Amino acid sequence: MTGHLDGKAVVVTGAGRGLGAAYARLAAAEGAAVVVNDVDAGLAGAVVAEIRAAGGRAEAAVGSVATWEGAGAIIGACVDAFGAVDGLVNNAGIFRLADPTEQDPADFRTILEVNVLGTAYCGLHAIRAMLPRGTGSIVNVTSGSHAGSAAMGAYGASKGAVASLTYCWAADLAGTGVRVNAVSPNAHTRMADAYEAYLGDAARGQNVHKPPAQNAPAVVFLLSDAAAALHGQVVRIDGDELSMIAHPTVQGNGVHDPSWTVAAVAAAFAAGEVGPLSPVGLHRAA
Repeated sequence: MTGHLDGKAVVVTGAGRGLGAAYARLAAAEGAAVVVNDVDAGLAGAVVAEIRAAGGRAEAAVGSVATWEGAGAIIGACVDAFGAVDGLVNNAGIFRLADPTEQDPADFRTILEVNVLGTAYCGLHAIRAMLPRGTGSIVNVTSGSHAGSAAMGAYGASKGAVASLTYCWAADLAGTGVRVNAVSPNAHTRMADAYEAYLGDAARGQNVHKPPAQNAPAVVFLLSDAAAALHGQVVRIDGDELSMIAHPTVQGNGVHDPSWTVAAVAAAFAAGEVGPLSPVGLHRAA
C-alpha cells in the first residue's frame, strides 16, 4: 500500500515534541520527506533520528519561526533538501497563562511574535514557494481558546489571529491549487499540564488522557490530496471526536432603523430583536 503523502515534502514547525512530533512521525510514515523544525537542536535531531530509523526521510531545521529570516531558512531547508515544499504544518507556538490584572506585557508580545508572526512568516514563505508549482497545502494550528477561555487572553488572541489568517489566505489563494486550512487539536501535552496546574478543578481535565498522536491523522489528511475539497476550514479534534469549528457568522436576521439612537439600540436589545447572543467560550451551535 502507498502512503497518503508519498512523494511530498512537508515542513512541521515546533516538531521536537508533543503534537508537532506526532505530526512529523505520521507524515513520514505516510510517505512524506519531513523537515523537523524546533528551536531545540537535540529535540529536533531525536525526532529526525526516530523517523530515519523507521525507514523514513527527514532533516532537521533548527531555529525560531518568529523572524522573517528564520522562517525563510526553515522553508528553504525543505526546498534545498527535497526539491520543493508541498506541505507546511504551522505548529510552533508558546503557551502562557495569566490573569488580566497580572499579565506581563513582554510575555504578551512574545506569544504574539511566535504564534502569530511565526505562523504568518512561515506561511508566506511557503505560499511563495508553492504558487509557481500550483500545488500545496498549509495547515495552521488554532485553538478553541480563541472563542474565550479564562487566563488565556494572549494565547487565545494569538489563536484567533491564526484562524483569521486561515480564512484570509483561503480567500487569497482560491483557485490557485494551494490550500489553507487549520486544525484545533486537543491533547495531553506540557501545555495541558500547565493549564491543569494553573486552573485546578476549573480546567475540567479537558485534555487529560488524550494522546498527541490521536490528532495526527486529521493533519495528514489535510496535507494530502484526499482533502482537495477542503479550503479555509477549521477541523477540530477532541479525543475520539472529529468535528468542525464554524467561521464567524452574522446571528439572526438583524433589525433595521435608518436613524439609530442609543435609546433605539437599547430598545431593540430589550425586545429581543437582535441576536441571539452567544455564550462565552467554545460551544455547539443549537
